[in-house]
Amino acid sequence: MQLTEANVAIRPRTPWEAIDLGTQLARRHAPLLMASWAAVTLPVFAVLSLLLWQHPSLALLLFWWLKPLYERLPLFILSRALFGETPSLGESLKAVPGLWRPQWFASLTWRRLSMTRSFDLPVQQLEGLDGNARRQRLVTLGRRGGRAASWLTVVGVHLEGALWLGLLGLLYLMLPAQLVQSWNWEDLLGLSAQWLWLEHLSNLLYALLLIIWEPVYVACGFSLYLNRRTHLEAWDIELTFRKLRQRLLGTLPLLALACSLLLVPAERTAWAAAETATDSASPGPDSGRLLNQPLTSASASCWISRPSSTAKRLPAGVWAMPTRRKKPARWHA
Repeated sequence: MQLTEANVAIRPRTPWEAIDLGTQLARRHAPLLMASWAAVTLPVFAVLSLLLWQHPSLALLLFWWLKPLYERLPLFILSRALFGETPSLGESLKAVPGLWRPQWFASLTWRRLSMTRSFDLPVQQLEGLDGNARRQRLVTLGRRGGRAASWLTVVGVHLEGALWLGLLGLLYLMLPAQLVQSWNWEDLLGLSAQWLWLEHLSNLLYALLLIIWEPVYVACGFSLYLNRRTHLEAWDIELTFRKLRQRLLGTLPLLALACSLLLVPAERTAWAAAETATDSASPGPDSGRLLNQPLTSASASCWISRPSSTAKRLPAGVWAMPTRRKKPARWHA
């Protein structure tokens, strides 16, 4: 899994915003998700209906009970499409046997009625955890995302029921009035074998409804799972550092070139020219401007080298200026 290849913005979201992201993912890949779901579930529905033709309610119950197995295929498609590796319809159908095999018995027994089924499925299928490791992982992930996943299941159940009842009402409105008037209480209770085809047709409406809704349900649970992992593992910070690293790698040759230019020593001629300019800017005692003054440098050096006889004798190397003798004071009578 390469986070940099994700085609959605990886950042922390609220649970309801994550659910909205799941609906957008389902819309983006809707043709593939719906086609793969129909290619898997409709044959199963047809087989169950033929085997249990006299018991259409039991056929529908078994078809509904197998939903956790059907949901693994949309998750397989979404987990790869999220990182730019969208499988084809043929590749998705070839992966179905391998997807149904792991932990199928637990998914159809004590985990079947779990309220967080769509949120728990990525832990089992993508991370491959089972037993105590799976339980601890779900506890960690469910501290902030479990409540939203439960509400997603509650809303999904009510949405399925409402849409199915609406389709059933539409179906019965399309029936001829003479056919409806000939019904009796046995027909309404499903005890008459004459109207079994109509009950199987009602079951087919439910199977067609799941083609639209179930990929959305799985995508919303998958987005909740991704959002929780983003919070726990700081995926957004990791992506920021990776982008910064890529930018620095792009400018590294220029930085190396600049550093190498700074380390190259200047030419000796330039240093010599700089020293000559410095000497000319600061004249010494033999310069011409000092020779035009009343006290020249030559006379000053001669006077210092031959001191007068009246100068006090100081220690070796030190001379003092001669002092003027004071005249004796005259006394007047």
